[in-house]
Amino acid sequence: MNLGERIADLRKRKKWTQTELADKIFVTDKTVSSWELNRTEPGLEVLMKLSELFSCSISYLIYGDIEKSDIETEIKVRLSKEEFETIESFMKKCAVFLNESRQVDQYYQPTYRKFLKSDNESIDEWLRIGVRGNKKIVNYKKWYDNKYCDEYEVEVDDEKNLDKIFKVLDLEIIAIVNKIRKTYFYLNKYEIALDYVQNLGYFIEIEVKNYDTSIMEEYDKLLELAKQLNLNLDNIDKRGYPYHFIYDSKSLN
Repeated sequence: MNLGERIADLRKRKKWTQTELADKIFVTDKTVSSWELNRTEPGLEVLMKLSELFSCSISYLIYGDIEKSDIETEIKVRLSKEEFETIESFMKKCAVFLNESRQVDQYYQPTYRKFLKSDNESIDEWLRIGVRGNKKIVNYKKWYDNKYCDEYEVEVDDEKNLDKIFKVLDLEIIAIVNKIRKTYFYLNKYEIALDYVQNLGYFIEIEVKNYDTSIMEEYDKLLELAKQLNLNLDNIDKRGYPYHFIYDSKSLN
């Protein structure tokens, strides 16, 4: 898809008419029509407004799925112990086992800027140091509408200097998440992680690894796969592990 087609696709997903979108960004419906027909293109300021309205990145609007290496499309669902064991049994039979590991993640945020959304429903941005075997990985994520995120990470070989940098930048630890993760590859497309998180319980995380269509369409496919696995979509966790440790005191009891 080109820029105009992406604007039209995202508008239709919101079930807005061209006039309704135009009213939200203070242009005419003819202007929106011109964008969608690729006769003209919106400027950077308008693209910023569109990315907010559509809950997507500006890079997606302009470039589409070119930067998928820095995009993560996934869902996480909370499970009962029985559901976890049923899914695990199915994965052992029908998927390729990749590995099992204990992962300890430290989550940070600037003392002067909170990553928690103003509506107190989720953390849509985080900075994390994750222990993966003998490696330490610094990972940054920025979520869009809890469907996909920009993701950047780098391996760290000098933790002491990293600590010094974090202190200079006034970053504080907000949560430590300790989990055992079993990872499978399913249908040659999805990475499925079964997590037992200390003090939180059981979760399944499904991530797209091979993209065949647009990011939005891949997310819809994720939901269909979840239904096929008999997952309860009402239990999709949109908050993320750090949120529960910070705000959901009941989960720690």
